[in-house]
Amino acid sequence: MLSTTDNELLTRTGPGTPGGAMMRAYWQPVALSRELEADVPLAVRAFSEDLVLFRDGAGKPQLIGRYCPHRLVDLSYGRVEDGGLRCIYHGWLLSGDGRCLDQPGERTPFKDRIRHPAYPCFEAGGLVFAYLGAGAPPRRPQYEFFALDPKYVWAGKLHHDCNWLQGHEGNVDPQHLSYLHRYLSQTEALDPKGNLLFGGDVAPSIEPEETAYGMRIKTVRGAPGGAKYVRITNHMMPNCGSFGGVPMFDPAAGPAPDENSGYQLHWHVPIDDGTHWKYTLLFNRERALDKGFVTDRLFGEQKSFYSRRNRANHHLQDRDEMRRVSFVGVGRNFFDHDKLATEVQGPGPILDRSQEHLGTTDRPVMLMRRLLLQAVKDVADGRDPLFVERDGAPDAIAGMRVEVVVEPPPAKSPELAPAK
Repeated sequence: MLSTTDNELLTRTGPGTPGGAMMRAYWQPVALSRELEADVPLAVRAFSEDLVLFRDGAGKPQLIGRYCPHRLVDLSYGRVEDGGLRCIYHGWLLSGDGRCLDQPGERTPFKDRIRHPAYPCFEAGGLVFAYLGAGAPPRRPQYEFFALDPKYVWAGKLHHDCNWLQGHEGNVDPQHLSYLHRYLSQTEALDPKGNLLFGGDVAPSIEPEETAYGMRIKTVRGAPGGAKYVRITNHMMPNCGSFGGVPMFDPAAGPAPDENSGYQLHWHVPIDDGTHWKYTLLFNRERALDKGFVTDRLFGEQKSFYSRRNRANHHLQDRDEMRRVSFVGVGRNFFDHDKLATEVQGPGPILDRSQEHLGTTDRPVMLMRRLLLQAVKDVADGRDPLFVERDGAPDAIAGMRVEVVVEPPPAKSPELAPAK
């Protein structure tokens, strides 16, 4: 459990909060690249701050405050032109670095005194990342997928009606796979092999280990014939998880590459304290992804960034499906399973962790919370938190492993011949 004070520190991330200052110390996804058209600004809300994203004349993403500094008109209605974003009300032109470039209605311009909120951005893997913190941004994290051709990478996002921490804690909770994601029918399972293995041992051995990027988690389940089902997953500070085991290729199209030739990452990014986006990225090193198959499996039901399943309709839970098909009864999609579980931790959008009763399988959750609280303290004390890297520092993520392995049972020792 967490104290009420510590729970507030981690879940409140708006401007001026200690938790928000910590989260803003890192590069964060703020949009999908495909959402941002060349001449159409995109309204963005992150960490309870209203922003607008647009592409400049070179096609690079720029992120500034959403409301014009003149009369606070919404700049997502603006015109992308003349090297910036022009307000439709009086024509003020704002650059991507927050300068006012033009005040066409002013006889005595004072544009050089205007400094509008603006944040640096970059694109990689179909995501737009931004640094919303104070001071110079840290070095970009060296994620493996940054260097891959776009055809090897897929990115998406899903809206969640709950605080960011509830969503991210699911990334470091391996035991829940044995129940929340279990299929009673193998033909319906998203991952038939995994379904058999994580359903066969519901009390795994879970070993969290602190790392330079956050935490490595080794989960071991018993498998048929005395084998072991081993999963290596990770928490990357402050709000990203990485794990394997998700299908990226249609099995009807032929054999897939080795399942350890790629993995997925999830970032849980606050919109405000009661809602967040889950940004998901999948990549494979060996083969171009079957993006139609991935989209259908992960987003085939909702066809948008918002699931049709929500608290208002009890997530369309089907009791007949629970008897015949799946343990949770909300379809085949793991994303909808996780969304349900984290949105109904309640009664409100922020879980009261002082009321929990944690067990041994929650050790990764406990360690992650300690890491986050230390990061909040570090930022408050003027230090870089864990996994904020500056130029010249070692690459913390270089040694990160994501693996799914079935280890064979140990060979029997040969019997000794009787002594003569």
